[in-house]
Amino acid sequence: MLNLLKEYIPHSLPEGREFETNPNLTAKVDPEGRLLPFRGNTVVFLLEPPVQRALQELQESLYAAAPEMLAQRLRPESFHMTLHDLANGRPDSPGLADWMAQAGGRAREILARWTGETPLQMRTTWLFNMVNTSIVLGLAPADPESGRRLEEMYGELEEAVRLGYPLTPHITMAYFRPGRYSPEQVGRLAAALRPVEREILLSPAQLVLQTFEDMNHYENS
Repeated sequence: MLNLLKEYIPHSLPEGREFETNPNLTAKVDPEGRLLPFRGNTVVFLLEPPVQRALQELQESLYAAAPEMLAQRLRPESFHMTLHDLANGRPDSPGLADWMAQAGGRAREILARWTGETPLQMRTTWLFNMVNTSIVLGLAPADPESGRRLEEMYGELEEAVRLGYPLTPHITMAYFRPGRYSPEQVGRLAAALRPVEREILLSPAQLVLQTFEDMNHYENS
């Protein structure tokens, strides 16, 4: 149930070719790079402030390399690792509120069973392009036990709210600005994508159900 993308991440942006962002990105980001209203709920691991500050430094390196390719900056306090998405869509999507309530209720029951468990040991892997939508920092279990538990947690939420695809552990660092970019622009950003070595603890005490109004504003639910 885990997809670590080991073969993909070192060459996630094209070399010597144009790059076009994912059409679905326009639901979250406008052509000028502003984050659009996009509503939903999700289950995430919150991160400690020292980790958030370190990630902000990585974020700055991306904007220094190719600012014209990236959307409005994500606030460091919004950085998190998503365990399982639930419901989401444009604010005027029919039935979204009911969908969020049903999915959130199922997730809340599951989260209550994990209170008091020990943290997961994780390590960061690489900055890479995620499905032509965002630049993310990959994560991988640092030991087999953490990998087993992460798979079990995702699987249990998947039984309650089915997504139909494996978990790719990551932290979103920046969204692209929708558009098509030249090989020169892509090359500058690709040069900033690199391995990152850091240990991160994901504590069940910081595993929460959150709602969001856009990709920069999350609240515990």
